[in-house]
Amino acid sequence: MHESHLIEPLIKGISEHAQKEGAKSVSKVRLKIGQFMGIQGDSFKETFHVLAKGTILEKAEIEITFFLGSRIEVLSFDVD
Repeated sequence: MHESHLIEPLIKGISEHAQKEGAKSVSKVRLKIGQFMGIQGDSFKETFHVLAKGTILEKAEIEITFFLGSRIEVLSFDVD
């Protein structure tokens, strides 16, 4: 779970923003991840789901698009 330090701030930021909008849950998160970060999609998703337990992102589907770069961007997220 070496991605934990990257995922925890994402969960916190998305949760805070979604809650300000009155969301009860987040159903889908779309991310853009730089290939130079060395992140494997399946491992990232698994770690995300472990860390999101007990949050409004607990059941969120994670959609990842890779690009040439070295950052993570939140493209969008769907709320219920």
